[in-house]
Amino acid sequence: MKIFKRHNNQSGIALMVVLWVLVLLIALATEFAYSMKGEVNATKNYKEDIEAYHIAKAGINLAMAEILYPSSFHAIHKDYGLVSGKLTPGVKKDNPEINKNPYRIPLRTNIQFGRGTITYTLEDENKKIPINKTTRDILVKVLTLTGVETGENKDIIADSILDWIDADKNHRLNGAENEFYQDLTPPYFPKNAPLENLDELIKVRGINKKILYGTGQHPGLNQFYTAYNIEKVNPNTSSLELLSTIFSIPQAKMILKKREKMGFYDNTKSNYFKVTSTGKLEGSATNHTIVAVMQRILEKNSPVILTHYWNDNSFLNVYNQKQETS
Repeated sequence: MKIFKRHNNQSGIALMVVLWVLVLLIALATEFAYSMKGEVNATKNYKEDIEAYHIAKAGINLAMAEILYPSSFHAIHKDYGLVSGKLTPGVKKDNPEINKNPYRIPLRTNIQFGRGTITYTLEDENKKIPINKTTRDILVKVLTLTGVETGENKDIIADSILDWIDADKNHRLNGAENEFYQDLTPPYFPKNAPLENLDELIKVRGINKKILYGTGQHPGLNQFYTAYNIEKVNPNTSSLELLSTIFSIPQAKMILKKREKMGFYDNTKSNYFKVTSTGKLEGSATNHTIVAVMQRILEKNSPVILTHYWNDNSFLNVYNQKQETS
C-alpha cells in the first residue's frame, strides 16, 4: 500500500510540472504573437510614412513649379490665399477681361497622386519686414502693435534688437551688449550679426514668448518680421497693421481699399515663399508634412529656386491650417 501511494504522488508532481510548462509555453507564444504583431505594425507604419513623405515631396515640387511660373504680381485672395497675377503677353493691363479674372489659381488641395493625396499651401514671406534691415522707428511701431507698453520697455527692446544684429560691441542708450548677457545665468554672448532665424530673438533683452509669438490679444514680432533678406515688402499681401508701420495710416487704408476693389494694389512680385506640403495615404491615418522656405531668383535665361530652409519631419497638419488672408 505504501508503494502504491508513493507512485500516485510522483504522478501528481509530474502532472503539475507538465501543466506549468504548458502555461509557460502559452505565455511565451502569446508574447511572441504580440511582439510579432507590433513588429508588423511598426513596419507597416514605417512603410506608409515613407510613402507619405515622398507624396509630400511631390507637393513641394508642385509648389516650386507654381513659384517659377511667370506672373505679373502676387496677391492675397480671400478664398485661395496667395495667388499669382496672370501674365498675358500683348494684352494691356487695363483690359476689362483681364480685370474680371486677374488671377491664376492652381489646385492645391487633395491632389490625387498614386494611392495618396497632396495638399500644400504657399505663404508669402515678402508680406513681412526684413528684421536685419529694420529701423528703430519701425521697431517701435511694431512693438506697440504687439502690446509692449510705451516707455522704457519698448526702448530697451528696440535698442537691444538693433544691438544684437549690428557688428559692433557698443550698446545703444537703452540697449545691451556683452556686459549685460554675461551677467545672466547661464551667460552668453550677443550675436552681433544678422539673424538667421526669428527664434533667436528670444535671447534678446526684454523679449519673451508673448512678445515674439503673440497672444490672443496681440500679434507677435514673428507676424511682422522675417529673417530673410527680402528686397521689398509686398503691399498686395501685407496686413493693414504692417502697412501702417511703413506707410502713413491714410496710405495704408488706400492700399487696402484698392486691393478690395481690384484684388491687388500694384504689380509687386514676391520672391520668398514658405511652402507647407502634406502627403496623405488613402485608407490610412498616416500623413507626412514638409515645410520649406524658397527664394525665386531671376537669372538671364530663366528663374531658379534656392532653398533656404527645409524641415522634412514637421508635425504641422496642413488640413487643420487656415490660410492667412491678410
